Amino acid sequence: MKLHWFALPFIWLLSFEAWGNLGNSNSSSQKEDLNKMLGHLTTQLKEDYDLNLLPQIRVLREQSKQLGEKRLQAKSLLLEGLIRQHFGDYKNSLVLHNDALNIVSGMNAPDLEASIYLALAQLEMSLERFRFAQQLLERAYTLITKRVSAEQVEQLLAEYVLWQGTLHIMRGSYRQALSILSSVVSQEQKELSIKLALARAWAHLNIGEHLNASKLLQSVAGEKSALQKNLKLRVRYKLMSAMAFLQDGQFTNAIDEANEALGETFGTRFLTEQSMLQNTLAGAYAQLGDFEQAHLYLKRFAMTEQALNLQKRNNKLLQLEAQYTLAAQKQQLSVLEKDNALQAQQLIQHQQKIDNAHLAQQRGVLGMLLVALVFGFGYWRWQNKRYLTVLKQQVAERTAELAERNKRLQALSFTDSLTGLNNRHYFFSVIDAQVNSSAVATHAATSEKHEMIFCLLDIDHFKKVNDSYGHAAGDTVLQSVADILKQCTRDSDLVIRWGGEEFLMVMPNMTHAEATEAVERVRRQVECFPFVVNEQAIQVTCSIGFAPYPLSNEGGKSLTWEQVLELADNGLYMAKEESRNAWVGLKGLSRPFNAPTEQLISDYKKLISNGQLLASTSYET
Repeated sequence: MKLHWFALPFIWLLSFEAWGNLGNSNSSSQKEDLNKMLGHLTTQLKEDYDLNLLPQIRVLREQSKQLGEKRLQAKSLLLEGLIRQHFGDYKNSLVLHNDALNIVSGMNAPDLEASIYLALAQLEMSLERFRFAQQLLERAYTLITKRVSAEQVEQLLAEYVLWQGTLHIMRGSYRQALSILSSVVSQEQKELSIKLALARAWAHLNIGEHLNASKLLQSVAGEKSALQKNLKLRVRYKLMSAMAFLQDGQFTNAIDEANEALGETFGTRFLTEQSMLQNTLAGAYAQLGDFEQAHLYLKRFAMTEQALNLQKRNNKLLQLEAQYTLAAQKQQLSVLEKDNALQAQQLIQHQQKIDNAHLAQQRGVLGMLLVALVFGFGYWRWQNKRYLTVLKQQVAERTAELAERNKRLQALSFTDSLTGLNNRHYFFSVIDAQVNSSAVATHAATSEKHEMIFCLLDIDHFKKVNDSYGHAAGDTVLQSVADILKQCTRDSDLVIRWGGEEFLMVMPNMTHAEATEAVERVRRQVECFPFVVNEQAIQVTCSIGFAPYPLSNEGGKSLTWEQVLELADNGLYMAKEESRNAWVGLKGLSRPFNAPTEQLISDYKKLISNGQLLASTSYET
């Protein structure tokens, strides 16, 4: 019996050591799995910025936090920040980047801290805050050259050179950009090497050195596997190839390359690349003498630029909101640190009491340790299962919450904040699919011609409403008109806030007679609606112009939907010029008629008077 009690401490020590080794083994396995998960997500992110990756990134961050893996936690924050930055959510992206920086600042990880500064600099460049971007690049360079280990310097220095050169290009210092971009070449990572080569080619093209740019692009063309995996790199390579062909006078090659790249941007958020490709196509068509196509792509370029400018203004507002959010978070962290310090002091006092109690109970503790160990191990197993169940439930809830936030984020980018209608950005994202589906429906129709009606509405004398009653009154009128349009249109119709006091309606599968009834119903509803501003009733009227799609002349040449939209705009201004509180709707072309497309648009009113264009109006002509 004495021997049994003497052996108890040794049995307890061996059991404790075995349990500790088991815990360490499980922890190492979990860390290895998390690292594999991070590598998989990083690879998928290079191929496509998919919102479906966000739930997996959130799971990675939560598990890293549970294991105390701050490095993995910071990298997961960076991955989510990059996805949100790609989709224009700069506010949350800035918050996520700064959260990662706060985690790394307490660690001895200069390589990761430098990577975060480079990512923040890229974010500031997207917001056109070049001074702040330069400050962040300088901090990154200091860390890379003074604190980062020799094995990691080459990779980080190449990334620094890439973004410093890009910043010089955005500022217009192309020679300076070439000087720094030529100072380093990344041999280990093909993707980074391609980015450096494309940045140098872009600088050469901006100063007219297309031969040097072509040599760099030829070297990039050999990296087919890397280009195939990364859509953005592939589009930029084709864009620069098209620009090089244009500068070299190979206009047909420039058009082919630009059209191929433009086709890959449909359904993406690469508005900057779309704008440059449209401008390149306009220049190439102009050089070939095809001024109709040149004019078409110039108009598309102008529309895309307008959407980009609107997006930049919204991004700057979101960035200011993010700064305010960060300041509030820092204040909350300060309060939490004080509370944690107080709790830590209380814990120390409590621990001292426990230690004193242990000293007084040493004789009875050894006998109870084995029993406590058995019960503790069973409790740990139960708690572990319970924790896994709760974690799965939390992941499911957060995944659903993230999906809902993504829907709200997309709705915010596609919705006009004043009227609740869809905006131009939404229109450009869906119009091609709408036109194609309308063409299929029109081809299938047999008894009566059904068309897609493009209809532009403008509020008459809207400036007088703002000047007389204030801009708040004008906002009330716009909201009421938007409500009228929702009530007077079908679920299948597109109703767009086109800009200012203009609205666009796209009504598929509709005859001309049905279109005249629809626009007359809208005109009457606006004319009769009791607009009340500052407890005073005012009367508001509107003018409308519309035109059908598809539309073709005697020669069988079909007009594009952009040209049909211009004809609707001409009808709108004709209604304003002739009467106001009226509408003008194009019905079709008389036979025979073989005028150029430009004449249809420029001589709209004259052609209607001559009977060469068939139109309906709500007033006596």
